[in-house]
Amino acid sequence: MSLYIVKVMTEDGIRTTRVEAPDDSSADRIASRKGTVLSKKRQMSTDLSRGMSANDRNTFMLRLSSMIGSKMAASAALRLIGETFTGKIKQCAIQMGERINQGMSLADAIAADSKNFPPATAALVKAGVAGGETWKALREAADFEYMITGIQKGAMKDIIAAIGTFFIAFGLMIMTVYYLGPTVTENPIFKNNPNIDVYWPKLIGHILVWVMGIKALVFLIFAWIGTAGRLISPDQADKLILKIPYYKDLVLSRNSYVVLYKLALLVSSGIRIEECLALTADGSPKGAMRTDMYRALAFIRQGKTWANGMETLHPTDRAALSCSTDRTDTARTLDMLATQYRDLYMSRIKSFAPVMQTLAALYMSAAGAEMFFLTMLPMLQFSASI
Repeated sequence: MSLYIVKVMTEDGIRTTRVEAPDDSSADRIASRKGTVLSKKRQMSTDLSRGMSANDRNTFMLRLSSMIGSKMAASAALRLIGETFTGKIKQCAIQMGERINQGMSLADAIAADSKNFPPATAALVKAGVAGGETWKALREAADFEYMITGIQKGAMKDIIAAIGTFFIAFGLMIMTVYYLGPTVTENPIFKNNPNIDVYWPKLIGHILVWVMGIKALVFLIFAWIGTAGRLISPDQADKLILKIPYYKDLVLSRNSYVVLYKLALLVSSGIRIEECLALTADGSPKGAMRTDMYRALAFIRQGKTWANGMETLHPTDRAALSCSTDRTDTARTLDMLATQYRDLYMSRIKSFAPVMQTLAALYMSAAGAEMFFLTMLPMLQFSASI
């Protein structure tokens, strides 16, 4: 979303107003509701501040859900939040109220506020609004993010610490094998002494440097595929990720949960399957799951079983969808599959950190052992030979 400063001729004279819109034509359309647009200037965004924290976002969505659930208008609920809260919650409520007054729906206003709402949270809200009641969509999105954040917060710290430890161990191993070790062993005191024998530590050190180097390269490749690669070529990156056990669950499972959850809600709301697939595909992020939705949509239009187009899913999951006899069964199966992917993501993120920590500790221990054998051991052997 971009910010525009627009001058509008109204019944009360010329007014200057701020308009948030994705492009110039949208800004003109929104501003024209207030009067005749005289001029429009796009502003460069200079707001580098951080948005709401996970706790603030949870409070915001739960309070908003409660008021909307009691039949209060969204604009009135946001105005009340802006009047009774302070800080980031107040700012978010005011800005969202402005977007709604400009003609946006609540779900679109949340999706437009990328500073305060992560894409997955915004997608869950939009999915819930499309398939059911707005207040329920807000509450379920808040509950999901609260659950995921609680797991990720500790796990991500452990993962980052483990990765840092690994690369420190890698650097220490290189320094020991190629600098500290040779500095000691090439010293004239030790070099020609038959009692000094570090052949095996040297050999093992070179092997470990190569092993750790290959693992570091593989890690960097995986990280690139899961981040920049998915932005550059989402379909190709996802196809490659799907071939990597365990890693695919870390990268793709959460998105699969959001997409299948939205499809389940739409199907259970009574909309035709074809329309459900079209709405879900259009609102899904680029990648293998979105391609699956479009493929399933093409299948249903050709009179084929649409579930067979979901190639990202496991064959057993496709079979379960194909065997669903009516709308209720299909919605229940989709909801079960969504929950399965959600639980799979949480279990993987929980187990990944301990595995990384164990490997990092082993390599750090190996680096310490190499330092001892290539620096201290020659000195001990020399002392014993005197």
